[in-house]
Amino acid sequence: MSPKIAPMKPSLALRAAAFIAVALSLVGIRSWLTPPAEVQAAPLAGEYQWVHDPSRVVKCGDAYYVFYTGNNILSRTSSDLTTWNRGTPVFEKMPDWVREYVPNVKGNNIWAPDLIFFNNKYWLFYSVSTFGSRVSAIGVATTPTLDPKSPDYKWTDNGLVIASKQSSNWNAIDPAPLTDERGDLWLTFGSFQRSGIQLVKLDSQTGKAVGEPKTLAARQGVGPEAPYIHFHDGWYYIFENEGFCCRGMNSTYAAMVGRSKTITGPYLDKTGRDLATGGGTPFLGTEGEQIGPGHIGVLSEGNLDRFTYHYYNSLANGVPTLGMQTLVWEKDGWPRVAKDLKPGRYAIISKASGLALGIHDLSQEDGTPIDQFKYTGGPFQEWNVAPVGDGYFNISSLATGKSIDLFECSSAEGTKISQYGWGNNDCQRWRIEPTSDGSYRILSKSTKNAITLPGGTTAPQALVASYAPTGKIEQQWEFRPVP
Repeated sequence: MSPKIAPMKPSLALRAAAFIAVALSLVGIRSWLTPPAEVQAAPLAGEYQWVHDPSRVVKCGDAYYVFYTGNNILSRTSSDLTTWNRGTPVFEKMPDWVREYVPNVKGNNIWAPDLIFFNNKYWLFYSVSTFGSRVSAIGVATTPTLDPKSPDYKWTDNGLVIASKQSSNWNAIDPAPLTDERGDLWLTFGSFQRSGIQLVKLDSQTGKAVGEPKTLAARQGVGPEAPYIHFHDGWYYIFENEGFCCRGMNSTYAAMVGRSKTITGPYLDKTGRDLATGGGTPFLGTEGEQIGPGHIGVLSEGNLDRFTYHYYNSLANGVPTLGMQTLVWEKDGWPRVAKDLKPGRYAIISKASGLALGIHDLSQEDGTPIDQFKYTGGPFQEWNVAPVGDGYFNISSLATGKSIDLFECSSAEGTKISQYGWGNNDCQRWRIEPTSDGSYRILSKSTKNAITLPGGTTAPQALVASYAPTGKIEQQWEFRPVP
């Protein structure tokens, strides 16, 4: 471990001299700093395969939960949104009322659950059907907690919400609850059939449908289905899927998006076309090993919006797999999928202060803290970002070749960020995660904490430190490419 050092007052002359000296050596250094090809950051780990039709992710206590299609409604849990474990099924058997509305259903297979926290409990909506049929039903169950270890944990099934018949113009599957700006409870649902995606208001006490559904999205071709509505900055955004699901690597699923100022629509795409008459702006499609992605759900934490979905993994014989990415909101208000940072050379600029990360007092010593000062284009403020496996990066100084490091590998809040020679340990591995405004946050593999500019200070030479992620601007960084 490196000894702690006292912060020193920087000398402008010293900075200038060090810049010149190091610049003369960069020809030799840059040859081994050449970045490799682009990689994808922050892949999921653990038991994230065999997940189909995932719900949105919901946090309860210190854990995150996602529910999905399967016997008695299956679930996965995570403490960090990266490593997932098997959870507890919701039911012990198919609810008794189901076969009255879907008499041909077999076994305990329940489709496409989604949930919301409302009126001090979790409301989980689910659907039951048979493939290719409009004889379907949506039910709802509630619990005060998602933690199976809690004495309050108990799912109570509240029965039918809404049902469809073979003669219906819509299909009662793929439910996704939401609240409007007034706090009223609604349900969007529907799949594939003549009238497509539906919206119906719910009774806030029972979760049952009130009135007749309204069509939000329809299409002459294949789809739409799997709707999800997310409210952001005065707009309701509807995500829905088109194409064929459930065909493994032959699936043609793709997610579309539209938006409306009112929850009941009309929902228009970027060109102004109504989704009810076949409009829709492409949002997420097949790319790389991710075949037929769909069933969007959004998790918002602070100013960071992530979305989950399933895809068929072409590297694993088409196994349905849980995916998670970050939403970025463009200046025109439309969402797009965030781009992972490419390996390369960058200046790292605080969004809060506009100042650049650099090595305090231009020191070559191990344990020197990282501070901020105005970017001048010198190597003490420039960093090589290189992948080290599992979606993590080593961030090393172009001036010293040393790595950004958690000082003394401490897990304490407020631990200073320093430089240290590469030691191939988790205190020097960082996840660089996109945020919803196009910047990034830098998370330690060792502690899961974020590199933070305390208080978002604009003071030059202020030291950065490690704190729990908050989503605030003091943890957001621009990675500005340098030659």
